Amino acid sequence: MKIILPGSMPVACRVGNGFVPVIFHPDRGPEYLRWERHPRKAKSNPDEALAYAARVIWYRQMRAAEKRRRLEAISHPRYLGYLRRYLEAAE
Repeated sequence: MKIILPGSMPVACRVGNGFVPVIFHPDRGPEYLRWERHPRKAKSNPDEALAYAARVIWYRQMRAAEKRRRLEAISHPRYLGYLRRYLEAAE
């Protein structure tokens, strides 16, 4: 039985004396795409590495929601009416 977790999950991976923030994507296919490592952001504490990975996930979710809201706003019929009037006035 295979357990699939919903969404991305932050993980701290020990490398030498430090910890590398890693984001695990369970919904991606091949194994090499599931683990997203951030070796240049290595931390000395596993809690800091987890916090960094969680912050990256949060930031990506925030930007995706922002893009979705912007697309909804510019595809609304009321916006298209405003745009049409603006373009007619500019001519």
